Amino acid sequence: MASLQYITDKKGHKKAVIIPIKEWEKYQKALNLLEAKQESEAPVFTKKEVLTSLKEAVEEVKLYCEGKIELQTADNFLKELKQEGYL
Repeated sequence: MASLQYITDKKGHKKAVIIPIKEWEKYQKALNLLEAKQESEAPVFTKKEVLTSLKEAVEEVKLYCEGKIELQTADNFLKELKQEGYL
């Protein structure tokens, strides 16, 4: 761990921290890699995909209202989103 130095106010409350530049550069590199990974993994949907999904959702609601299908629970929906990496 780096040797940290703290800047405090008159009451002794920590207000800032000073870390060695080598540590700062290491943290910056790690943060940049993490941000790049998150951006590359973010799903991107086209307008056509969004509209198709909405159309399918409306159709499912109609089928449910007609008693032809059962809808999944909110818990199951959230589990599915987590499994697919959206949450």
